[in-house]
Amino acid sequence: MSGDLLSSFVKRRMKLPASSRAIGLDQVPECLFPLLACRRALSLTISDTAVVVVTFFVGEILISRILYKLRLRDRPY
Repeated sequence: MSGDLLSSFVKRRMKLPASSRAIGLDQVPECLFPLLACRRALSLTISDTAVVVVTFFVGEILISRILYKLRLRDRPY
């Protein structure tokens, strides 16, 4: 939730419209913050964290486009 809050805060400061797309800003904090919070408990290395963030980033974009093509989303993001 903190990642989503941060990205929303930054997008408002950038004067982007509500629900606008900001590639990277929408995905990275949402994935990175929980990983950083749990890194010791899960024994995550920097490379583990990077792989998960990249996988989340790519997966979110791909899944969003698939859901749009299946008409389960109004927009492809």
